[in-house]
Amino acid sequence: MRYIGSKSKLTPFIRSIVDKAAPDSSVFCDLFAGTGAVSNEFKPTHRIIANDILYFSYVLNAANLQLVEVPKFSRFRFAHGKDPISYLNEIRPDPSEAGEHDFVAKSYSPIGGDQRKYFTAENAIRIDRIRQTIEANRRDSLVDQSEYLYLLSALLHEVPSVSSTTGTYGAFLKAWDKRALKEITLRHHEISSGCKMNEVFNSDANEIITKISGDVLYLDTPYNARQYSSNYHVLESIARYDNPEIVGVTGLRADKAGDSGYCRRDQVYSLYKDLLEKADFGVVVISYNSEGILDEEQLIDLVSGFSGRPPVAFEKIPYRRYQRTSGDAKSVEEFLVVGTK
Repeated sequence: MRYIGSKSKLTPFIRSIVDKAAPDSSVFCDLFAGTGAVSNEFKPTHRIIANDILYFSYVLNAANLQLVEVPKFSRFRFAHGKDPISYLNEIRPDPSEAGEHDFVAKSYSPIGGDQRKYFTAENAIRIDRIRQTIEANRRDSLVDQSEYLYLLSALLHEVPSVSSTTGTYGAFLKAWDKRALKEITLRHHEISSGCKMNEVFNSDANEIITKISGDVLYLDTPYNARQYSSNYHVLESIARYDNPEIVGVTGLRADKAGDSGYCRRDQVYSLYKDLLEKADFGVVVISYNSEGILDEEQLIDLVSGFSGRPPVAFEKIPYRRYQRTSGDAKSVEEFLVVGTK
């Protein structure tokens, strides 16, 4: 899945840092888990506690981290006579059938009055009917909670592959991206091996921190003013399927569900300080960025407050980011700051 801020390319660095700072650790907490790239790295070796304020992230992580194999779907197969992914892929309604209950079609495709072009009419109505079918099978007790989350995750994984965007849902393209013209097709996804006792939460980080404890606390907060809730509002609304009020050209959720104070310059330092003061963990690892709201000195102060001494490591990992306004690459650094009690 395309996801800004994903640490998938940094997992080897994060792994090496954790192995050095906490070689005997067994419980790893990913408090701002996103799509779970870092949690998935540690799943084979640690019990995982994962959290994210966005519900679509919770679905993706719960469907992977709390399972050790693809669900059996026994009741679904008995009722429908086939595998659920095959069953859902056979749903092909005509766009002319779209009604008021088809939220994606009316809100994020040319079918709707606002003519938003996130999805073609064909894919939008398919997303609606697949989502409704998943919900109906849970309501009829033909899938249990873990099976429900697995199927919902399968849908969320494929939505970006037919979205006419540059990677986020902050805007849609005026002309269709070629990927948007493909038919959305669900697939079974791999479930990595690991502990069956993993916990996944959908909560405010500063609230859930008082209810959990462990060895390593990994923090990958937003680092600038761009809210993930705005960048991924379409995925959030498909996951929740709560028919929210939407506003503006891009159809943002009016309720601002999932907005984070870590994106606000006047709140981020105090939120970090509060979080680290409450944390019952032996090691903290913070991922941040040289373009972030907090500077190096503030990060050192925060980790020093947690540890009672300066950070044991402050790694700077360079990478190149291409600016939208030119073809020039800009030098940016990813920070990994480590503190131990």
